[in-house]
Amino acid sequence: MATTSSQKLIRCVIVTPEQTVLDTKATRVILPLDDGSRGIAAGHAPFIGRLGAGQVQLLGVAGGTGAETTISTFIDGGFTEVGHNEVTVITQHASDSGSIDPSEAKEELEQLCKQKAVGDEQINALLQAESTARARLRAARTKNKS
Repeated sequence: MATTSSQKLIRCVIVTPEQTVLDTKATRVILPLDDGSRGIAAGHAPFIGRLGAGQVQLLGVAGGTGAETTISTFIDGGFTEVGHNEVTVITQHASDSGSIDPSEAKEELEQLCKQKAVGDEQINALLQAESTARARLRAARTKNKS
């Protein structure tokens, strides 16, 4: 298998309103789009997409110990722009997927499932919060299997 240094890299930048969370290069980036995951590599066609809650995965990270060095960052949705061998992720919140405590994520989801909502706005907000909590729990469980 080719090493990271011999493959063309794509830059990935993850920003929140407060800071730049990540700015590095990798061979591939997997994005949690609102309608499913999409893999991005160098030379990918430009596009703008809406992100769902989930993990942004960078595979074959530059400067890593091998071609399969991976960084996973959990985001709460947002938008992405892909073009010119660069992926920009704009989100309200991002954190290292490894820092998510599975028991806390499970408790958060259980509490949300017990809540009641009335009216379209409250129902939509609760459904969105439950979806994000499920994604956090999946990310926490994935981390523990690695």
